[in-house]
Amino acid sequence: MPRWLRYGVVLGIAALVVVLMLSFRRDPHDIRTGTVNKPAAAFTADKLDGTGSLSLKDYAGKVVVLNFFASWCPPCKEENPALVRVWERYRTSDVIFIGIVYGDSTEKARAYVSTNGVTWPTVQDEDGRIAFSYGVFGPPETYFIAPDGIIAGRHIGPIDEATLVTAIDGLRPKATR
Repeated sequence: MPRWLRYGVVLGIAALVVVLMLSFRRDPHDIRTGTVNKPAAAFTADKLDGTGSLSLKDYAGKVVVLNFFASWCPPCKEENPALVRVWERYRTSDVIFIGIVYGDSTEKARAYVSTNGVTWPTVQDEDGRIAFSYGVFGPPETYFIAPDGIIAGRHIGPIDEATLVTAIDGLRPKATR
């Protein structure tokens, strides 16, 4: 094998190792996309419990945690106890959780909400427009919206209690009500 080819192979392998090392250093749940640091897409949708509609603009000035979920999604069931605990911690404060049903029937979503202790407002994304506007890949995904309406963070996959609390507490000083 010619010397220049050996150096080329070694250099190629070294470059691959560097790329892989840099890739694995990032948290795979914290994927920066075009929606982070941009205004949250406005939406109005029917509440899952049939009591009317919910509009994101009604929560201006609050920290909003948007959670896309589905009853058929095992990671959603995995993360649900953390969401319930954190919701109970902040429910009387300047923080609101909004659940958004992703690709699921109303009946199955209602059963999921009922059996899993979901007491925060939940809406049905009938045609998938809300998920599309946020760039959702699939459930579960959680978005943190700052009181100024800017998406401050996105978490893909099941979220844990520590991640929720850290993100919420980082945004609460900016809340106005």
